Amino acid sequence: MKRTAFVILSLSFGLAGSAALAEFKPIKKEKDFRAQLVDRKLTDANGNWTIIKSDGSQTGSFGGKTYKGAWTWNGKFWCRNGIIGKKEIGTDCQLVEVDGNTTRFTRSKGKGKVGDPFTIN
Repeated sequence: MKRTAFVILSLSFGLAGSAALAEFKPIKKEKDFRAQLVDRKLTDANGNWTIIKSDGSQTGSFGGKTYKGAWTWNGKFWCRNGIIGKKEIGTDCQLVEVDGNTTRFTRSKGKGKVGDPFTIN
């Protein structure tokens, strides 16, 4: 019984330590967004990718379909709209966070779904 409790306790500390490793920090200013993410290729674990370009456009590939869009900075949020394949995805302003060479986007001004992380290349 003591051994089981020790193993559970050890695993709990290990998991807590792993969670502490990810320290995403929000990007709050357009100049910081541009410096860290613009004109760089962002790729996720599924092979999806995008390049958020300095001219306000965006290109990429999601689910094997071409993505074209536009973006702007609004307050503390990155706002985008676009088309994947032939489907319009609408406009959404998102919270952008960075941890080292990883970024993530959270829909609906940080109140919606957290997207899969992207590696910043």
